[in-house]
Amino acid sequence: QPEMWGVIDRGLSPIHKRNLGEVSKVLGQVYAGRLFGGDHIYLQPLNTWVGEAIERMEELLVSLIDIREPEQQFDIDEFNDLFARVKPTLYIKMADIFAIHHLVTNELSHLSDPDDVLREIIRELGSAQNNENEMMGVGSNEISLQLTPKFHDKQDPEADLKQLFMETKRLVLFIIRIQAGANLLEILVRPITPEDDDKWFALLDEEALQQRSNPRAPSAYSGMMDDEPASTLLDITSMSYAEVKSAALENILILEQQGKVNRHNQYQDLLNAIAIDIRTKHRRRVQRTRELDGVRATLTQLDSKASYLDEQLQSYNDYIEQAMITLQNKKGKKRFLLPFTKQYNHERELARSGRTPKFGSYKYSARSLAEKGVLVSWDGYDATQWNRINVTISSDEVGVFHIEGSMGSLMIPGASASVPLDDLLQAQFDNHQFMNLFRGTGGEGGLKLNVNLFLHLVFKKFYREE
Repeated sequence: QPEMWGVIDRGLSPIHKRNLGEVSKVLGQVYAGRLFGGDHIYLQPLNTWVGEAIERMEELLVSLIDIREPEQQFDIDEFNDLFARVKPTLYIKMADIFAIHHLVTNELSHLSDPDDVLREIIRELGSAQNNENEMMGVGSNEISLQLTPKFHDKQDPEADLKQLFMETKRLVLFIIRIQAGANLLEILVRPITPEDDDKWFALLDEEALQQRSNPRAPSAYSGMMDDEPASTLLDITSMSYAEVKSAALENILILEQQGKVNRHNQYQDLLNAIAIDIRTKHRRRVQRTRELDGVRATLTQLDSKASYLDEQLQSYNDYIEQAMITLQNKKGKKRFLLPFTKQYNHERELARSGRTPKFGSYKYSARSLAEKGVLVSWDGYDATQWNRINVTISSDEVGVFHIEGSMGSLMIPGASASVPLDDLLQAQFDNHQFMNLFRGTGGEGGLKLNVNLFLHLVFKKFYREE
């Protein structure tokens, strides 16, 4: 009914609707890719045209689904995630997510191999129907998804086997230059004659001469091999021809055990792989050049990102340091100290000697700190002595607290330590309940403090406005 869609202004007559239905039937048959059968005898004369139209429709559909690879379309590669400052964001509607989920789930056997990671992802997602029932209540608006590389760090489990296969191809290339035969197996088992040894040494001399005349040129056949660093290759120049054949046979036996080559076809798989390398030599050189350019660009981007992150880190550190200075410099109302108390006498003594720390100093008896739960134990001193022992906590540097022990007016030898606030916070973050000071410094023993309560005391005295 075209009038329903604004195609025409007035309704169609019954005969027009019937004719339009027949046209739709023909177009539907073309799109379905089928000729008319016995149930539409009167339309079978159109089968010749329908067949031609089906071919044109196939070309049209192929052109519709013939899209560029994502790496080319978005100008990205596997290295982008290493230096990208902002992760890619996908904007998509919920209905489209469920439609894609349904489609991929139903066609998974055609879309992926049995060991494809796509199957693992679909298995983790679960049923599309269940997810749809749970999520549709959230809303049908467009959502944003920040993409992250889930399998980026997964390494090739067959890397060593591929390297062995490449090395074997290189050995075989040298072998078939010296000896000939009906197949590779026949050449490998053929005895070595003195003439073969002479050919081998002549070949080595030829290679050495070529390297001296053009040091930058690759060694024989190295350009035909897979992309592998030269440092991983055997030094064939120091081997005899018998050693080369022996090494090739050992490698082939390992490859045969792994199912990479087959003795039943006389190891023809190796020769086929070498032939493919030779035919695709130029294409792979272009590909390596392109990949090398990509790696160089990635390194440049990584350097840029490293500089950016260093600047960010320095900015954060400067901000934190300035914030700590501001906190420790905040002065509330001047505290009133009762005359002749321990703290009153301590501050008077510091002021008289000109040694007042920049951010304050507080003096406690060991008994007082123990009652607060800050002091847990002090090796070498039992609880009966704690009334006569004093502990001074001072700060003359931002974020660093100096702790000293004294008995009367005399300092306890070795009872001195500086504790950065960062160390205290790290100990708290690591769930360390206690920390030890003065240990191994020549004092009487280790001072054991409760981390959380000591932090509470430090913040109360040095950072909180009073």
